[in-house]
Amino acid sequence: MKRPVLIVLLLALAGAVWLAARGCGADAGDPVERLVADMVPIPGRNFRMGKYEVTQAQWEAVMGENPSRYKGADHPVENVSWYDCKAFLEQLNAHPAARASGLVFRLPTKEEWEFACRAGSTNDFCRLADGTEITEATLGRVAWYVENAATRPRWLNRFLAFAERLVDRVHEVDWTETVTHHPVGQKEPNAWGLHDIHGNVWEWNEQSAPAYRINRGGSCIDSARFCKFSVRSGDAPSVGKFILGVRLCATPTPAASESHAEPAENAEPAENAEPEPHAESAEGAESGSPAGGAGERSEPEGVSPAEPAFPGGVPARQNESSSPSFSTP
Repeated sequence: MKRPVLIVLLLALAGAVWLAARGCGADAGDPVERLVADMVPIPGRNFRMGKYEVTQAQWEAVMGENPSRYKGADHPVENVSWYDCKAFLEQLNAHPAARASGLVFRLPTKEEWEFACRAGSTNDFCRLADGTEITEATLGRVAWYVENAATRPRWLNRFLAFAERLVDRVHEVDWTETVTHHPVGQKEPNAWGLHDIHGNVWEWNEQSAPAYRINRGGSCIDSARFCKFSVRSGDAPSVGKFILGVRLCATPTPAASESHAEPAENAEPAENAEPEPHAESAEGAESGSPAGGAGERSEPEGVSPAEPAFPGGVPARQNESSSPSFSTP
């Protein structure tokens, strides 16, 4: 056997082993069934949250396409608008696996998202199963954010940036590293079993404000202060970005609720639950919007209920560079 052919075969074998180890191969099972099975009950509330952000494999299994800018079957789906998520939910709820689960899938409200993220924490980040409360210093245990999302050491990036300025005098080069999201589930979960609840990609919420839809959690390109659960970012509902994904919420169907009734003290609907108080940071805004667009860092007034289903189809996704956005650190 010729050496080039042997090398190709060895590389193919190594790739198959690598994919199997990461759960991306055929042995990973049906993506939709796994999405349904990975809905985690939230203590004291009558709803469930996705253990992971929706992956690209799961989105493609439901919608037939993967709109993400940076591909990876086990990476969070991104570049999806709020309207795209609504269309995804409509298709998912009609899927046999979802119908058999007795659950109705939807976007979480901002109160539900924050309650699930906190997991009993009293500070700005989530609590772990052993009772440890995450801080900015320990955020890397649970989140991919700007301090750890790069694959190259920071000193190497600084050296390459310096070298690039010198070489550019003769040749145009770009040695800038693209910092992007990572596969879901590689970081520690919070106390209720939710992975990547901080960082990786921002997550759409149900609520709307004038011209905006809320998203939470921070992303791989954001600093720790924008990954706090108290931070609310917002974008136009037709906007998709490479740092903007989705985590699902689910509640039992009426029939399932009646047959599996919980004690009254644990059956409080999350929609009526008041969010726990938290202090909004008063420090000045950093340069650049964490949600990827220019905008004033102040929360719009008058949050209104989400818009009804769009009868004319999903509106076209806007260009993120021209879309309005805001964020409240």
